[in-house]
Amino acid sequence: MNKILVLFLVFYGYAVVRYHFGKQLDISYLLFVFNKAVAWSAAAFLGMSLMNFSKKLPPRRLFGLSAFGFGAIHIALAFYLGLLGNFAELYVQDSLSEKGVLVLVSGLTSIAIMTFPFLTSIWPNKFPQKWFHYGKWALLVNLLHPLIIGVSNWWTPLKWPYYFPPITLLIVLMNGILFSIYWNKKKES
Repeated sequence: MNKILVLFLVFYGYAVVRYHFGKQLDISYLLFVFNKAVAWSAAAFLGMSLMNFSKKLPPRRLFGLSAFGFGAIHIALAFYLGLLGNFAELYVQDSLSEKGVLVLVSGLTSIAIMTFPFLTSIWPNKFPQKWFHYGKWALLVNLLHPLIIGVSNWWTPLKWPYYFPPITLLIVLMNGILFSIYWNKKKES
């Protein structure tokens, strides 16, 4: 569990430098920036839950449980921040834009699919082991979520604070690579 916390702190540190220092967001954006790290952690741990790493890293089950937990926290924080008026780019007049709907649907669909492996992790004798395989589908759906949110900011590296790539880009690259490795290993076996 310590390594999960360390990874979260690394993601949070990146978010703090990028947003608070690079974009010069003041302390009123603390929860917004914290949620960026929570979202990154959820996505990263979901991708890592598909991999068999060395004994130096947490087991797949812990990555999966952490992904679900951070995902649930991210959803709660995102709804709260949305109520506070954040995410204006996802609204047109007083309703969700098409982009807003896609962001909401992709995020909620991903966590809904993650529920299956989560339940099997918690109660392995009550739920089928094959439900763990839904994790890869959750990851694929989850790749859409940050892609929809941030793809428009990926092509302007000169505007990136301190030249730090957007977190959405890092999530898509990381999980795209992890999914490719997972898929290639499955094809080989």
